[in-house]
Amino acid sequence: MQQQTSEQLRIWFRNVEPIYAELFNAAHAMCGNYDLAEFALRSAILEVWLQNVSGGMGFRERLRSALRQAALEAALGEDGHGAEFTWPGVADPRGDDPILSQIAQERVDIQRLAVLRHGCGLSVRMIAQLTGLSQAQVRGELNRLESRCRRRLTGQDRARAEALIAKRLKKWLARGGSGVPQVSQVYRAFEAEADGTAVTGHRLSRALGRVVLALLALACAGAFWLFAVLVTPG
Repeated sequence: MQQQTSEQLRIWFRNVEPIYAELFNAAHAMCGNYDLAEFALRSAILEVWLQNVSGGMGFRERLRSALRQAALEAALGEDGHGAEFTWPGVADPRGDDPILSQIAQERVDIQRLAVLRHGCGLSVRMIAQLTGLSQAQVRGELNRLESRCRRRLTGQDRARAEALIAKRLKKWLARGGSGVPQVSQVYRAFEAEADGTAVTGHRLSRALGRVVLALLALACAGAFWLFAVLVTPG
């Protein structure tokens, strides 16, 4: 991997910024812990950068996929089991959205189920693994929450309550706010990790090159020895 200048890294990182808050908020909901969420976010950004993926079609989905994988690994790993639960839950500061208002009134564990399912798009099986509930419990709680949200809606909106819940929660995940780490803070960590990875890759390439040259030298020496043995009169 070629080393990139700080300016090149900044240009690449700007592609991340439009969904930066969404990525962290999703990671926080999945991990349940702020520090693990920030670690997962940094890991996902570095992973996509190492894949040499730049802005364009599919870039955001690649980031979301990498973030989901990193967050799940962090949450289900050894560090995730004893981590403090810091996820703040869903808030509806304006109080004018019937769905968010209803979800904000729920217990935090129910709010998290809704965000994981409708905001992050996780399967019921994966949510059960993250929360320690059975799949039947997850489905039951989600169905009851959807019913309560539906009663708050009117007319045709009731028939599409599930779709509206997903729309509201995805929009809620994309919000910024004081609970999201500073972009500059995560960028500095990314820049250091990217530089370190590039240097490591460069050193590894040089080391492998030396090994290959040494093997070629041995092969040549062996060939000369064999030739000398064959041409020497018996």
